[in-house]
Amino acid sequence: MRLFLTGNEAIALGFYFNGGTFASGYPGTPSTEILEKLSEYRHVIHSEWAPNEKVAVESVIGASFAGLRSIAVMKHVGVNVATDPIFTVAYTGINAGMIIVTADDPGIHSSQNEQDNRNYSRFAKIPMLEPSSSQECYDFIEIAFKISEYIKLPVFIRLTTRICHSKTIVETNQNNRKEIHFPIERSRRFDPIPIISRQLHKTLENKIQNLSENTNQINLFKLEKHSNKIGIITSGMSYNYVKEAFGNLFSILKLNLIFPIPKKIVKDFANSVEQLYVIEELDPFLEEEILKLGIKCIGKAVLPRTSELSTRILKSAFQFQLDKFEENTTSFSPKVSLFCKGCFYNVFFNVLSNYKDIIISSDIGCYSMSGGEPFNAKDIAICMGAGFSLAHGIQIANNYLKRYTRVIGIMGDSTFFHSGISSLINCIYNKSNPVLIILDNQSTSMTGFQDNPGTEKNLMQEKVKKIDILNLLKALNVQHTREFNPFSSAETFSAINWALTCKELVVLIAKGHCLLKLSKEKRKKND
Repeated sequence: MRLFLTGNEAIALGFYFNGGTFASGYPGTPSTEILEKLSEYRHVIHSEWAPNEKVAVESVIGASFAGLRSIAVMKHVGVNVATDPIFTVAYTGINAGMIIVTADDPGIHSSQNEQDNRNYSRFAKIPMLEPSSSQECYDFIEIAFKISEYIKLPVFIRLTTRICHSKTIVETNQNNRKEIHFPIERSRRFDPIPIISRQLHKTLENKIQNLSENTNQINLFKLEKHSNKIGIITSGMSYNYVKEAFGNLFSILKLNLIFPIPKKIVKDFANSVEQLYVIEELDPFLEEEILKLGIKCIGKAVLPRTSELSTRILKSAFQFQLDKFEENTTSFSPKVSLFCKGCFYNVFFNVLSNYKDIIISSDIGCYSMSGGEPFNAKDIAICMGAGFSLAHGIQIANNYLKRYTRVIGIMGDSTFFHSGISSLINCIYNKSNPVLIILDNQSTSMTGFQDNPGTEKNLMQEKVKKIDILNLLKALNVQHTREFNPFSSAETFSAINWALTCKELVVLIAKGHCLLKLSKEKRKKND
């Protein structure tokens, strides 16, 4: 079967054909479409949106323990949320094959940072594969399951935005889905109390060492010999830039398994060329691993540590005898931020922009755009779930310094379920008094209108019991709550003004709908 697929679609298809049965994650560009595609196989695959990435990984570990091949899907910053279970499952190991997809965002196309999650593989001591095309996205699912079940560890597959969303030809070479289930393995290794974890740590170190030295697993590297003078070691999307810039001019070792790197293959390649270069985006991850082997190489001395590579950057670096590449710098100029036409955020933030003397902490979502023109509303944002925590800290500090100005914290409904509930509980428990506003558009709109626990459907489009935010607030014993219509300027002003007169914690709910989601659902119903 020959198909034209994005990397995300290829990951989903590979999971389906290779007996994957349980999938969980949290929507986040550029990874969202993987789970959306998997939900189309609902007759054989259970797919779900978890409240956050930590819960997703924990659920996937449970499914693996019970004998199902499983996958957890998230964007790069989602791994930050999921690190607690990730680091421990590296010790305990898994039962049925388990994959963790991290979709990184070099160039910060739709994120708050461009962290390089290859570092997580080294930090947690979990193998990582990095595909460079949709074909490899498809192929690497099978390889990841083989490695995972061979050494009883989860396996990272690292994608980047360009791999996730670019389309290339995929040859499947199979028409039938494998059905692969494992019996539950009852073992003390799944009980990581200190006396057991000490031994598990030693076992983990041995697993990684053995995998690094054993390159018999299929397709863990690709070798192209064209020159004895210059050799390039690269991986993932960077390989495509290398091929486009230089063609067959230099010898290339493309690493598919980037942690642990295959030591013997790297050493043999380095010995076959006079000068070795390492070409990679963001951090000098491969470069550092190669230098640790005592191999001289050139990498970030001539290439940038930030943003995406390009053929222009590579040609410039090599054209000038590898003089240090100076990045073109441009001054930051905030763009005009406009929400979708008809979105209640336009009304809400237009009202909020009138409160000039109030600090406004934001979360991550469509409302991230509220800091620029024409609203200039938010003052600070960090990560998902932090909108309320930031407000708590600022308010406590203000009160301590006798600056009794109120603080407003905002977040969306999906973000509230993601990790905002914990932030709210912190405000309640530690008696702070900011004004917290939940923008409830009943959608995870920024990543494509996905459902969440506050809607009435799950990823499988089954009707589920909706979690009512107002009832949840009452259960948490929040004394001052109010719903208002954010499409109305008058109601919005009234609700905020009332909240500011209260001296205790207030939680407002801006109750509306994402009109684009409603329009999409209407079109779907009419099709």
